[in-house]
Order: sequence, then structure tokens, then C-alpha cells
Amino acid sequence: MRAWLNVGEAAEYAGVCKDTIYTACERNELRHVRISGRRCIRVRPVWLDEWYERNTRHLPGGGSSAAAASTTVASAGR
Repeated sequence: MRAWLNVGEAAEYAGVCKDTIYTACERNELRHVRISGRRCIRVRPVWLDEWYERNTRHLPGGGSSAAAASTTVASAGR
């Protein structure tokens, strides 16, 4: 794993879109550094892990909200 990830790599690593990473950086929710430009952002994987844990809702029983949402969608489609 690389020490620093650009926004595209960070989004892929976290499983979110690039706009989510940009928004989290803009709101100072995600630790990051900017290199000589407005959109030149770099993030460490460990910072992404910390951010992801802080922003993931855990449901009782060990499931995540994403798993619950996909189950709800699958049930609705039957």
C-alpha cells in the first residue's frame, strides 16, 4: 500500500465516490494535506480508516447500515 493516496485512490480504498472525499476534506471531517493547489489533496490510508469508523453507523447485532440498506432494497424488489 502506498503511503499517500490521491483523491481517486482514497475514494476507491474507502468504497465511496470522489465527491465524498472532497466534501469530507472541505468540512474538515477527514484529515488530509493539500499540495500546492486547491484540488491537490493527499490522504494516508490510516486517516481514511479512522474517518470511516467515525462515520459508519453500527446496528445492533453487528450489522452495518449499508448491509441493512441493501437488505431493505432487496426485500422491496421481491
